[in-house]
Amino acid sequence: MRRETALIGVAMTWFALLAGSAPGYAAILDKTATYALNMFSDVDGVNVYTQYIDYSMQTTSKVTTSFQWVHDKVVIPAIDAAPGTPEAIDAITSASRPIIDNEDAFEDFVKIRNSLQGGVNYRGANASYYISSENDYLAQMLGAGYSRAFLGENFNLSGGASYSWDNITPIQADGSTGSAFRNTMHWNLVATQIMTPTSVLRVGLEYNRVHGQQHDPYRSVYVDGGIQPELHPDRRSRRDVFVKVSKYLGNESSLKADFRYYEDDWDISSQTFGIKLNQRISRAVTFRYRYRYYTQIPAWFYRDDYQDTTNVDGYQTGDYRLGGYGAHLFGGHLTWHPESLFGGIDWLKHTELNFTLERYFNSNNFTANIIETSLSVSF
Repeated sequence: MRRETALIGVAMTWFALLAGSAPGYAAILDKTATYALNMFSDVDGVNVYTQYIDYSMQTTSKVTTSFQWVHDKVVIPAIDAAPGTPEAIDAITSASRPIIDNEDAFEDFVKIRNSLQGGVNYRGANASYYISSENDYLAQMLGAGYSRAFLGENFNLSGGASYSWDNITPIQADGSTGSAFRNTMHWNLVATQIMTPTSVLRVGLEYNRVHGQQHDPYRSVYVDGGIQPELHPDRRSRRDVFVKVSKYLGNESSLKADFRYYEDDWDISSQTFGIKLNQRISRAVTFRYRYRYYTQIPAWFYRDDYQDTTNVDGYQTGDYRLGGYGAHLFGGHLTWHPESLFGGIDWLKHTELNFTLERYFNSNNFTANIIETSLSVSF
């Protein structure tokens, strides 16, 4: 049944992509293809490599179809420690780290994830389907939305909803698998107003209701001197509001600032402040500076040290992301059009290269370098 559902989803995706380009239906006005490679690393040598391909096309009937394929590879290095000891637990996530086997030497943990997403947009209405597959996780989502402009195209109102269902089959130590699920309903409403010829204001609301397993089946927690599996409540309501302002500053530069407030019924609340400065250096080069600050208060059942499970109704977590902390992200993004060096080649007129280097660190002593390279070609 799981495989049949996945195949149906893939078929729906390809139907959506082909509908706008079928012979006799509509002529293709524009196509865009993007390839990107993302590399992520942290202080403990954990590395994540992501590749993705985007493809979209627009037709004369105002139909736009899109497709995205993503391939993730996560590598967690093994360490020399006894199973169950503090050294064998990741200091940041509390997840169990792979152990060096004397016979097999280094047995690094490697995990692969592939995802596929397709969408169709027609006269402001849109629909999408998403599927993601791992060896122990299958996620699917259906979404729909609508957008409409008012007041002479100066005001836009859009709304959307999605439903996702996840099948979770964690692999146990003895090689067997368990079974669990998670379902999520999502709603959003976004208003965009052109304030002046050089400034735009956007305000949005989001709401999510989650039901099912929400803890990591592989993560353990120290409780009263012993090791127990992590356990979270199986229901959660999440809501947030955000404000974004964009301003053209002149001299081919612009400023974007945003704020987001979030809260849920696990008593977590957070605030995010962000700012981006875009500056065009030359006809071929644009640079973006970015800074973001995030602060959060913990979930009601989060503890730095669990002495008795009854103190928090049997729930316990080793996920620092449910605790209280602050985080910073800053860095730069460079966009370069190679046509400036290789003029005369027609397809280079619609090609750009993007390079991103950012630094992340938080109050839990977690740091990471984020490096991204992407190539975009329009044809």
